Amino acid sequence: MWTSLVFSIAVVLSAAFYFRRIGVNLSISSLLLGLMLVLHGPAYLYYTRVWGPQTAFFERILFAAPVGTVIPTLDIALALCFCCICAGMALSDGVFGVSRLQMRDAISNWNLQTVRVSKGFSARVEIIAAIGVLVLAFFIIFENSIPHVVTYLQSEAGEFEKIAMRREYGGSRFYLLNLFNSNLFPFMAFCCFVALRERSIRIRPVALAFIAVVLFEKAATLSKAPLAIFILQLMVIEHLRRSLRVRVGAALGFIAICVVLFGAMTAIAIREVSGAEETLRFLFYRVFMIVNESLLEYFAAIPSVLPHSWGSQFSWLVNILRSESSPPTYLLVGAVHRGVMSSTTVAMFVADAWADFSWAAVLVFSLFAGFFVRWLDIELIVKRGKTAATISGLALGHYGVFIMLSTALQTAMVTGGLILVAPLTIAMSCAFKWRRIKTHAGAMPRLQQA
Repeated sequence: MWTSLVFSIAVVLSAAFYFRRIGVNLSISSLLLGLMLVLHGPAYLYYTRVWGPQTAFFERILFAAPVGTVIPTLDIALALCFCCICAGMALSDGVFGVSRLQMRDAISNWNLQTVRVSKGFSARVEIIAAIGVLVLAFFIIFENSIPHVVTYLQSEAGEFEKIAMRREYGGSRFYLLNLFNSNLFPFMAFCCFVALRERSIRIRPVALAFIAVVLFEKAATLSKAPLAIFILQLMVIEHLRRSLRVRVGAALGFIAICVVLFGAMTAIAIREVSGAEETLRFLFYRVFMIVNESLLEYFAAIPSVLPHSWGSQFSWLVNILRSESSPPTYLLVGAVHRGVMSSTTVAMFVADAWADFSWAAVLVFSLFAGFFVRWLDIELIVKRGKTAATISGLALGHYGVFIMLSTALQTAMVTGGLILVAPLTIAMSCAFKWRRIKTHAGAMPRLQQA
């Protein structure tokens, strides 16, 4: 079909843009476009043309929509998504006056620089880490989290029983704490890790304790992904302390560690999966196939069964318009294809964009995603260079990209912390602190640069 050709051309052009303009590195924009190509490039074609048609559930998904309409629509939507992400990145470079050579020079200079720790950074880390340990320890005890984690890890229950345990006991009952556990606390843990590695912190046990409680909070979600991702982020931070570039040997080693780590998490979370071969097959399905299957579910259900929401999923917009909000899209889509409201389907941001505002959102959200992540790279890499704060900011940005490729863009901005990357980095980079300056009698002390 002609849409296959359009999609393939878009992927080839995006790959050319990626290797020529962005490059293989650990910048946020490189991670976004690189993962898009890996997860939704040839893997998408393989799922929709080879893997999927061999499964009964694939046919069940397509049954929800008129014959022959879903895959062509999804082909065009993904092609537009790829092109708009690239256009957004190029537009960001143009708006902020950064050329391809400037970004490459900044990345090269990063490799030559030592990690700069601004005055006051370590003091802030110590204070925030000490407060964070007390706060998180209080909630861990108050919510009785330790027995829940131990029970989950030791349980021989099956996948669905563990999903029920996760819904009942996973995470915190307090929304704000869950939010901070997703973005603010990990960022501060990254700062603690860099400070420890740079030997710029005096009270090392406080930093270690804070990293430990954040690790436990990730485990307390009773989900295999958050803990594994956090550990991988610490590994990436260690690499960022030296370089932004990704060598072949380092990439292969990182992939091997990912397989081992996620394999171990799978063995804990899903007891039915056993043996190396079965685990690798399961990981291949969960990493490469299910992300495209979820996209297909959304485009098959919307608008054939479910209408476009036109903003009714945004609680703030609902409050303004004083209308009743509908159940979340991920529940409605799951119900369409599985027949029960308890089943959820989450997909990358373009699926939620399509569900909310149709083709216009596919274009605008993709353009904004490319523009915003490239702006973050300019702020962190080009303008500030290698500092303890920018390394932590890049790590938080990586997590935001992961969330963006798992769920809605607005979720990636808030829960994933993308909107906090620049403010937190600037706040921790600030070299100002309060000092008493000799003034006239009765005058207030003022702020002086350290």
